[in-house]
This record gives sequence, C-alpha cells and structure tokens, in this order.
Amino acid sequence: MEAQKKQTRSIINIGTSLMVVILIGLAFAVIAALTISSSHNNYSLSSKLMNHTDEYYKASNEANERIAATDWADQEFTVPINGSQDLEVKVAGGEIIRWEVVNNTEWEADSTLPVLTPDKND
Repeated sequence: MEAQKKQTRSIINIGTSLMVVILIGLAFAVIAALTISSSHNNYSLSSKLMNHTDEYYKASNEANERIAATDWADQEFTVPINGSQDLEVKVAGGEIIRWEVVNNTEWEADSTLPVLTPDKND
C-alpha cells in the first residue's frame, strides 16, 4: 500500500514540474515577443524623428544662408520645412527677432488602433 502512495506522489511531482517549466517557457516567449514589438516601435519613431530633424536643419541652413547673403538686412521670410511646417524668420536691426516653427495644417490625433479590420467586400 505504501509503495502505491510513493509511486503516485512521484507522478504528481513530475506533472507539477513539467507545468512549471511550460509556464516559464511561455512567459519567456511572451517577454521576447513584447521586446521585439517595442524595439520595432522605437526604431520606427527614431526614423521619423531623424527625418524631421534633417528637414528642420536643412530649412535652418537655408534661412542662415539668406540672412548672410543680405548682410543681416531687415527682412522677414518663410522657409518651408516639410509639407506641414514652415520656419518663419524675422531680422531687424542686425538681430534675429523671430525664429519660429509654425504648423500650416490642422493637426488631427489618430486614436484608432488597427486591431480588427473588417472586409470592405461585405
């Protein structure tokens, strides 16, 4: 009788350890998937920021060249940064009075999430 109890307990212990190993493996898989997703999102955001920074500095260089070409004469002009932003510059009395990035389009927040996309054929 006692031999049967010992045999039953060892089978239960093996099953419990196997479940723990499976759960740990599943947890590692979920963490790996979340890490990959997060790194992809960070890369995408960094690329957008790099492009925006390049556009800003190109517009800034163009504005500085205009100011230098006119020998700091009084002037006011706009340099396009991209399709939705402009750099507005005003020089008066040999000083830069205004150096401002201005949005020229209305900003709309995109709060939708592409979780489920229904077929348009229905």
